Amino acid sequence: MKVNVSDIIRVNGDSMQVDFIEEPTEKELVNGCVLSDKVQFSGTLTNELGSLRLEGRLQLRYSCECFRCLKPVSKDLNIKINESFTSSDNAEQNDLYSFEGKILDTDKALRDNIILNLPMQNLCSERCKGLCEKCGANLNEMQCKCEDDEIDPRLEGLSKFFE
Repeated sequence: MKVNVSDIIRVNGDSMQVDFIEEPTEKELVNGCVLSDKVQFSGTLTNELGSLRLEGRLQLRYSCECFRCLKPVSKDLNIKINESFTSSDNAEQNDLYSFEGKILDTDKALRDNIILNLPMQNLCSERCKGLCEKCGANLNEMQCKCEDDEIDPRLEGLSKFFE
């Protein structure tokens, strides 16, 4: 989302309301997670001594696969955004996002916040049993006939270690 900041860039402490609902520029995030709907943001943009602070809430829906059973999962994410932007050349050294002129592009800051707030492992449910490591059966849907006490032939030599 590009925001025209010409109204607030001149006066310290001035702010403006920023609200939008739009399609993301990039749908695919990381690890197979895909944004499945429009992204909604509501917040304020404030001039703080020449740097701009974006504060608000970002809401979105994403789809991915369950980490354990590979079933498709769709989840909502509600993120609190608090980012600063500066027009100076040393923005990266100060951990700030940069902008040029009178147009502020929030896409990179919002995308970074989405990626940082995604769970490391998405599950279809907390009680997901996953897949059988031997036959690949979905243990949520059926109980397989594989035996748990079978020793991997590569590790069979270790079974005699404690004797």
